[in-house]
Amino acid sequence: MQMIPWMKTTRMSDFKYALVCVDVTHADVDKLFYYEVPNGLQPLVGQRVWVPFGMGNKPMLGYVIEFSKNIPDGIRAKAIINICEDYHVLTTETLALALWMKEKYYTTLATCIRCIIPASKADGRFPGTRNKPGKLLKCEASTIQLTTDQQNAVDIIVKASTSETARHPESVNKPILLHGVTGSGKTEVYLHAIAHITSQGKQAIVLVPEIALTPQIVSLFRARFGDAVAVTHSRLTAGERFQIWKQALDGEISLVIGPRSAVFAPFKSLGLIIIDEEHEHSYHSETTPKYDARTVAIKRGEISDAIIVLGSATPSLESYSQAIGDAGHRYSLIKMPNRINLTFPEVNIMDMRRELASGNPSLFSMAFREALAETLSKGEQAILFLNRRGYSSFVSCRSCGFVMSCDHCRVNYTYHQGQGNGRLICHYCGLGFPMPEKCPACTSMYIKQFGAGTQKVEEEIHAIFPNANTLRMDMDTTKGKHSHAKILDAFRKQEASVLIGTQMVAKGLDFPKVTLVCVVMADLSLFTGDFRAGEYTFGLLTQVAGRAGRSFGVQGRVFIQTYNPEHYALEHAKNGDYEAFYAHEITLRRTMEYPPFSHVFSVMLSGPEEKSIIKTLQKLWSIMEYCNSKMTIPCELLGISPAFVSKIKKQYRWKILLKHPEESPLKKFVLYCIKKLRENDPLIGMHIHLNLNPVMLD
Repeated sequence: MQMIPWMKTTRMSDFKYALVCVDVTHADVDKLFYYEVPNGLQPLVGQRVWVPFGMGNKPMLGYVIEFSKNIPDGIRAKAIINICEDYHVLTTETLALALWMKEKYYTTLATCIRCIIPASKADGRFPGTRNKPGKLLKCEASTIQLTTDQQNAVDIIVKASTSETARHPESVNKPILLHGVTGSGKTEVYLHAIAHITSQGKQAIVLVPEIALTPQIVSLFRARFGDAVAVTHSRLTAGERFQIWKQALDGEISLVIGPRSAVFAPFKSLGLIIIDEEHEHSYHSETTPKYDARTVAIKRGEISDAIIVLGSATPSLESYSQAIGDAGHRYSLIKMPNRINLTFPEVNIMDMRRELASGNPSLFSMAFREALAETLSKGEQAILFLNRRGYSSFVSCRSCGFVMSCDHCRVNYTYHQGQGNGRLICHYCGLGFPMPEKCPACTSMYIKQFGAGTQKVEEEIHAIFPNANTLRMDMDTTKGKHSHAKILDAFRKQEASVLIGTQMVAKGLDFPKVTLVCVVMADLSLFTGDFRAGEYTFGLLTQVAGRAGRSFGVQGRVFIQTYNPEHYALEHAKNGDYEAFYAHEITLRRTMEYPPFSHVFSVMLSGPEEKSIIKTLQKLWSIMEYCNSKMTIPCELLGISPAFVSKIKKQYRWKILLKHPEESPLKKFVLYCIKKLRENDPLIGMHIHLNLNPVMLD
């Protein structure tokens, strides 16, 4: 990496002033402030310091960003109070990353820094105590015989990491897209690549999309690399997360595994970042800064001269188009088209319209019921997938048609079975109360639950197969710290023959005894109104189908139940044909000029008064129309509309969507129009939410 001059970690002997980013995320103070360095203090770039701030000189945390020998005319510098720690919390690389994120995601530098370093207590101290240092075990030659596809993938990654281009930032290697079908052995490729990197004295990061995937992946990596592996995720305490961060900073560990925030691990000799299931939406942050961990990882790879590997059986259209040249050629492509056991599951599309017409109103097709009976009789296991938790998706009165909905959010209550008559719960704000015995609108007794969730699926399985032991894995059963691991461990030990769950069970899991998979309602994700609905559905179905028949000598069976069997996403998922799906979907995207052939910007306004929000968006729309008329290549303004969920926690939500072929002009256009709006409207009580290329059009 080319060192930016002011990022050298020399001490302050030649400089009198430090430029400090104060730890305040408000845009009005998003600048560097000059502070005098008192005699006896020798801060480093990247260190935290206490500084007096504001009219009252309140002590505030800040981050040393730069040094200066002089101060601009007219500025009176206050003095730094003290240094917080004897080490820098921002390394050369993470500071460069924070500065890049500030511009990329149109936010403040303090916001980006908070995203990168651990949270501290009110008094500025980091929580927790230190763990004992990890020790990297020698990676012995693996006894696992690689397939031809695996060996080819490992060879390409190793060659990239040892080539001359990897040591020259001006000719950085392209990120590598590893397109391997489910069961092709991508994890073993990761293990071999990491072994090579760590043998060179470098470190690696593995990003995973779900906490549920962590226990199984961690067991594999720790079996190979021992205590040099650290795992971080949101279920850990603040102290535990700090311990892992500090161990990475001090070089006491060599590998960090975790969700998107793990991309910020402060390694000083980073050699490899692996992004497993790279297509997953959870790599996009929904809080400011609304970053894409894949994009951040690629930028960090450029800064660190590290190799980036993006792995998936169903790559995002944006990534695949960059690998094959349909929308640029930024990625290299490795294909692993064969399963290790050389056997793909038999996939059956079940038309539930025919089931209903033949007198079967249950959740399960007759063919699946027969298959499950056979599976259980053989002592094998099954996974049932339904991406909806709870018992019933809504409660309605059959007399007057009244539907129970949350007063704080514009969504229906979900019925959860439990003590007494059960409870109605809002999945957005958490408000809940007992199931009413009468309709609140007409006092009729004919109030009933409709639709189905994972609880109801479990109940029906017990009704049909009373002796079947089941486990359920959803947000309701995985609230505990180690609940994911306990459920998966119990299923692996065959304490249950049927695992029922939401998307937590749809990808990445490997159970040799699972020979049967059922997608209970494949239509749930097809008709969301989002242009990515087909891609999301194809990926989800392909991933969950890939859980079946992963052992040698066993062909799995998959049943996809749907009321729309002709949909192209389902047809291609049945055949496991990603290339055919991609060809169909990319044609639609090109025709409609949606990503990857354009960039989409969502401008959402939220607040307690719906009329005020709409009126303000109309003002912004007028500004946009005028400014757009001056553009050389104008934006496409897609209109004002309510968000998909137009009210959450008493906050109404409306939006404007825009498209443009280029990212930079689109971003500048939106930010300029909002600036003009703020000049005449203080937006009191309202919040603006900006999202460039959102993964779902909320």
